[in-house]
Amino acid sequence: MVKIRKAKREDFEEYLELKKKSLKEYSIITQQKIPINLQEIKKEFEEFFVSPKRFLLIIKENNAYAGFLIGTLITYVFKKTGYIDDIFIKKEFRRRGFANLLIKNFIRVTKKKEAQKLRLGVNPRNGNAIKLYKKLGFKITHYELEKKI
Repeated sequence: MVKIRKAKREDFEEYLELKKKSLKEYSIITQQKIPINLQEIKKEFEEFFVSPKRFLLIIKENNAYAGFLIGTLITYVFKKTGYIDDIFIKKEFRRRGFANLLIKNFIRVTKKKEAQKLRLGVNPRNGNAIKLYKKLGFKITHYELEKKI
C-alpha cells in the first residue's frame, strides 16, 4: 500500500538516507561533486516544521520509504506559486508512478493554499525527469543560465 504524508520529526534518519542518495545521484547528473553536509541537511529538515511555506512530503510503500518531495510556497508579483525544490525516488521504486503521485499531492496542497501555478527547475541532463514533467503538463517558460566566476 502506497501512502503520502507530510514528514514528521521521527522521519529524520530515513530522510537523511534518502537525501544522501539524492545528492549522490545529482552529483552524477551535474558532473559536479556535491558535498553531503549533515548540519545543512538537519537545518533544512527543521525548516519544514517551523515555516508554513516549506513542505516535505514522504512517500512510503508498505512502511518502506520510497522517496520525497520538497516544496515551497512563494509569492511572485502578488500571486502564490508552488515551487518543487527537490524530488527523489529510490531506484527500486522508480517507474511505478511515485513521482507522479508526489507531484499531484503537492498540487493539492498548494491549491489549498491558493497557489495558482506550480514551477520547478530541472537540470537539462536529467532526461527522465524532463519527460515526466512534460507528461504532467509542465512547459518551458524561461531558461536559467549560469556561469562560474
